[in-house]
Amino acid sequence: MGMLTAPKAAAAVGRAERLILTATFVTWLGTSIHATAAALLLIRTEHTSASVGWLFIMVAAPQALLSYTFGRLADRLDRRTLCVACDLVSFVAALALPIALAAGADISQAVYITSFVLASIFAMYVPAVSALIKERVAADRLPRFSGNFEIAVQSGTLLSTAIGGFAVQLVGTTPVFIFNAFTYLVSGLLLFTIRRRSAAVTPVPAVTPAPDVPAEPGKAAAQSVPAPVARIGILYALGGGILTVTNTLIVVLVIQTYAQGAAVLGVVDSLAGVGVLLAAVLYRWATTRFDQLWIAVTGYLGCAALVVLYPMFGIVALAFLYTAGSAGFGIGRVAARTMLLTATTDQNVGRVFGTTNAAGLAFSVVATLAITYVTDRAGIGIGYAMFAAVIAGVTIVAAATLRSADHRFPPLLPEGAR
Repeated sequence: MGMLTAPKAAAAVGRAERLILTATFVTWLGTSIHATAAALLLIRTEHTSASVGWLFIMVAAPQALLSYTFGRLADRLDRRTLCVACDLVSFVAALALPIALAAGADISQAVYITSFVLASIFAMYVPAVSALIKERVAADRLPRFSGNFEIAVQSGTLLSTAIGGFAVQLVGTTPVFIFNAFTYLVSGLLLFTIRRRSAAVTPVPAVTPAPDVPAEPGKAAAQSVPAPVARIGILYALGGGILTVTNTLIVVLVIQTYAQGAAVLGVVDSLAGVGVLLAAVLYRWATTRFDQLWIAVTGYLGCAALVVLYPMFGIVALAFLYTAGSAGFGIGRVAARTMLLTATTDQNVGRVFGTTNAAGLAFSVVATLAITYVTDRAGIGIGYAMFAAVIAGVTIVAAATLRSADHRFPPLLPEGAR
């Protein structure tokens, strides 16, 4: 295929970005709807927070074990093809669950096994789609795209609980699981329509100046001193741990502690989606004014402060607190993703995100086991207090190691000023 003219190439890149964002939203919507419906099914069947915790561990474990290896593959193979293949295989695997339940299979076993298989496929999808982003999005567009990507991920994740909660209450779990299967098919078709790489604009490589070269006015974003990828990865991986534990505890808090139904759980999490959208607005404002590391730390610590309050004031207050906490989490996660994408190259991005995802999910397993153990024995309030302490502790330690090494993450100029 021949080279595109500049206007057509720019249009192809913009189209690729829109398709990736749409596919991302659809994929995370389906994945999280499955998790919500599965969690509701298990807690109604087994009546313990540990059963929900084990579900998310079954989701996290294969990703923790396989993400590094799959990330290396994503650096060697065509990323677009890998993403499409993952979506199509996930469609088949997700469809197997309602079929198994209709055939009279054991509920817990069917849910655990299907969740494990889908998570194993997802271990390939996450580094592959991260590599696809690095491949198709120019360096000067990464901050804005990173924010939009996280909006797509978190909006899909949080909206899924609203859709899943209402749908389970209205029509039962089987139609919800079928809907989830078809979201993978839609995502795969969207990614398939992206042009092959040879027809797109070659990505702009990240600039890596010498540490002692001062940034020129107007070029602060491009000339920041690169920090060690592993240290930035700690902050990014923390976001995955926060999401896993939050998904576990919120089901227990709403369904058991506050004795509400699946529809109320859906309302709480749908309002949290407003928090993620607020995070996007705040990030776009903050990223032109404040240090990227400062944004990430402020967001995570704000989330930790609000987490402690979730079980204290009742279901109405929880809706607003959860919205604000999601905003803190969202802005911290977006800033961490931006730093990590900037620090990687097109050749190692799959491996970096695979490794980071594996570490984050391994952390999620440990944190979920520990916090659900404490929750079942000491109460939901102590569980959330422990959760907040973990968020704050990891954030402070990671930020201190980056600051002690004198790494800088200066504000980014607005696109029109570049």
